[in-house]
Amino acid sequence: MEKKFRIRGEIYLLLSGFFFGLQPFFAKIIYAHGGDAYSLLVLRFFVSGIVFAIISMLIGTGMKLSKDEFFSVLILSVPETVMCILLFVSYGYISSGLASTLHFSYPAAVILLELLIFRKKISKIKLLCLIFCAIGIGVFYQPDGNINILGMVLALASGVGYAIYIIVLTHGKSSRIPVVKMSAWLSFLVAVEIAIIMVVLGKVRFEMDTTAVAISIFMAAVISTSALCAFQVGAPMCGAQTAALLSTIEPVSSILLGVIFLGENMNIRIFIGICFILLSIVIQIKEKK
Repeated sequence: MEKKFRIRGEIYLLLSGFFFGLQPFFAKIIYAHGGDAYSLLVLRFFVSGIVFAIISMLIGTGMKLSKDEFFSVLILSVPETVMCILLFVSYGYISSGLASTLHFSYPAAVILLELLIFRKKISKIKLLCLIFCAIGIGVFYQPDGNINILGMVLALASGVGYAIYIIVLTHGKSSRIPVVKMSAWLSFLVAVEIAIIMVVLGKVRFEMDTTAVAISIFMAAVISTSALCAFQVGAPMCGAQTAALLSTIEPVSSILLGVIFLGENMNIRIFIGICFILLSIVIQIKEKK
C-alpha cells in the first residue's frame, strides 16, 4: 500500500513538472502580444483561483476556512509570491537561461533546509539524483556574457524561496486542507500579493491584445491549474526532497516543446542535459523505501 501511495505521488509530481514546463512556451507567445511578467502572473493566479473556487463549490467542499487554516495558507503564499517576483526581476539583470539554471538550485536548498531544520539526512540515492540534476541543469546554461551579481543573487534567492514553499507545503498544516479549496485560496492570495507589489514598484500596466488575454486565460485555467493541483497533491505524498528532485522534469518539457513547436535548436549539449535529468528521475522512482 505504501509503495502504491508513493508511486501515485510520483506520478502527480511528474505531471505537475510537465504542466509547469508548458508555461514558458505559452509565456513567449503572450509576451510577443504585449504581455509582461507581472500582469501575466496576476492574471494567471487570479484565473486559477476562480477555477479552483468553482470546482471546490461544485464538489461540496466550499470555500470557508477557519482562522488557523487561513493563516496556514497565508504563510504558504508568501514564499510562492517571493519566488515568482525574485525570479522575474532577475530576468532584468541576467539572461533567462542563467536565471533558470540558478533557480533550479532549489532541490539542493530543500535538502539543506530539511537537514538544518528537521535533521533529515539525505540518502545516497537522493544524493546521486541531486548530482545528476545539478549536472543536467548546469549543462542547459549557455554563457552569453551577461553576468550580473545582483541578478545571480536574485535568481538563487528565488530557488531558496521555492524550497521554503515546498517545505512549508509538505510539513505545514495547509496540506490538511482539501487540495482544491487550499489551491483556490493560495492562488487568490498570491495574485493579491503580486498586485500589491506591482503597485508599490510602479509596474502597473496592461497592454495585452486579445490573443494574449485568451492564451493567458487558457494557460491559467488549464495548464497552471493542473500543474498546481498535481503538485499540491503529490508533494505531501512523497515528501519535500522527492518533490524537489522530480520537479526538475519541468525544464525538460519546456525545452522539448520549444524544439517541437518553436523551432529551437536541439544540440548535443541540451541532449546530454536532458539525459542526466531523466536518469536522475528514473533512479529516484526506482528507489526502494
